[in-house]
Amino acid sequence: MEGTRVQKPEGGGVGKLALGITAGLAGVLAAGYLGLCAYVGTGSTILPNVEIGGVDVGGMSQAQAQTALEEKIGAHMGGTTVQLNCGSWSGDYTGGAVVDGGASVEQAMNEGRESFPLQGFAYLRNLLGGKSELDLSLTLDETGERELDRLLDEADRAVGGGVTLPTWQVEGDTLQVTRGVTGVAILRDRAKQQVLDALNDGLNSGEQSLHVELTTDETPAEEPDFEAIHDEVYTEAKSAEMDPETLEVTDHVVGLDFDPAQAETLFAGAGEGETVSIPLTVTEPEITRIALEASLFKDLLGEGTTRVRGSSNRKYNVKLSAEACNGIILLPGEVFSYNNTTGSRTTDKGYKNAPVYKAGESVDDIGGGICQTSSTIYYAVLHTNLEVVERHCHQFNTGYVDLGMDATVYFGSLDFRFKNSTKYPVKIVTESYDSNGARYLTVKIYGTNPEGVYAVPKSSTFDKVAPTTVYKPKDDVARGSLVLDKEQYAYTGWSAHTYRYIYDKDGNELEKQDMGGSKYKMRPNTYFYNPADGDPATWVNGKPPQPNQPSNPDTSTDPGTTTDPGTTTDPGTTDPGTTEPDPVPTPEPEPVPDVTVPPPGVEIDLNPL
Repeated sequence: MEGTRVQKPEGGGVGKLALGITAGLAGVLAAGYLGLCAYVGTGSTILPNVEIGGVDVGGMSQAQAQTALEEKIGAHMGGTTVQLNCGSWSGDYTGGAVVDGGASVEQAMNEGRESFPLQGFAYLRNLLGGKSELDLSLTLDETGERELDRLLDEADRAVGGGVTLPTWQVEGDTLQVTRGVTGVAILRDRAKQQVLDALNDGLNSGEQSLHVELTTDETPAEEPDFEAIHDEVYTEAKSAEMDPETLEVTDHVVGLDFDPAQAETLFAGAGEGETVSIPLTVTEPEITRIALEASLFKDLLGEGTTRVRGSSNRKYNVKLSAEACNGIILLPGEVFSYNNTTGSRTTDKGYKNAPVYKAGESVDDIGGGICQTSSTIYYAVLHTNLEVVERHCHQFNTGYVDLGMDATVYFGSLDFRFKNSTKYPVKIVTESYDSNGARYLTVKIYGTNPEGVYAVPKSSTFDKVAPTTVYKPKDDVARGSLVLDKEQYAYTGWSAHTYRYIYDKDGNELEKQDMGGSKYKMRPNTYFYNPADGDPATWVNGKPPQPNQPSNPDTSTDPGTTTDPGTTTDPGTTDPGTTEPDPVPTPEPEPVPDVTVPPPGVEIDLNPL
């Protein structure tokens, strides 16, 4: 039979088969290796042939490995001597070390498992005879730390000592700065690690005597930081003061300063260990402690006295409010507030009913009279050079101080305030007393007046407004007569302007201070008449018509009379030894009430500055 012969390729089938078998075997091996890596990675025992400090813990769990370490090594190493050497110096460290079993076992557990692709190889290597030798995790115990520090201190001294830092101190009016000295010092952190490594080596080798060569470092002396030194040295001069809590005198502070740039220039050429003197600027305080203690309240700065009239309640209120201000001390810069010092005037505080002004009329209310205390203090302040912060005049002329020299107050609204504008503390001293059957209030302000200056207040008056006359009907007034309302005093209206003249101790005028103006209202004479007498506008000569019967001479009053014959006026006081104030017109009879601001809703016409 005829046909075509097919020739088979030589060896082709066998080669492909071999290649396929090889690839398959490689895949199996690779899969098996990866499986081994996974097995090793998830294993709960240490790899074979792993030692910690000479103790074989291979194949153990962490708990088993820690027990093995404790049985063979314990928690503390001792009995090994480490000789420390540094040049010609040597010393023996015999202190122990604390074994951190947990950290050591954790390190052993991670041995060979650092990388997934390699952990299978590490396992096979150790399984076939490879070994992993690990050091114990050691730390020095407290005793060992102290012993090593002592030895290193000794070594430092032997090799030249640590670096000497620059130093400085203040001596009188100079700053003494000493340059530091270059030093040779042991590297302590490295020395500690060297000792721990030596103890591990001894544990592995079994040696009981080990050697460590200490490493030194040469450190040049630091340059002084003159800016930092300046921050510490600089002191601002401060005068002695009185402590506001204890009222004791605190010590003064001497000011110190220097120029850092100048100090660097002077110090530049100094050799190691050399001391350089830097000049200091010394500033003495304005007031020393000794000077302040010797001068406290030694001078009478100003004084004022007023005569206290009116009811016993009013006199009592004046005395009570004055006592609240007695002994008050103001430090330099502090402000005295009359309202804050006396507080609200209430019956709980002992204040009584006495005349005050409301809506232009005199009525009884709690605390009547306390404005005389504030006015007397203001009058005393006018005789000083102290700064007045707040002051308001009364609605009507008070009569107990010169026009323009009074100070009305009302708690929560109007206040009298002055500032201690001197460099020393000041004290307010009040005294309420009786003399020759009359009551007086004296206010003295003490302080320190090294320059001897004094003040004289003067006021001028103008725009006088004489009281007018008004008539009011009243049924109980006898026909044909007029009765003066003696409860509502008539007041002459005035305007006043006050200046304070400041003089030096020789009487030379230094300053004229404008203390402001004051305006006092007029209040008319009020007469009551019987309504049956008709409209006063129809009266002949301003007199009511006379009935058939004669009028009662005891109840009729000449309408032209505008004063209460039973009262007088206190002319006030002047500063002894100083020029008398300018004369002012004789005021009207002294009104007993003080001007006050009423509670909200009550109308009142005030003229505060």
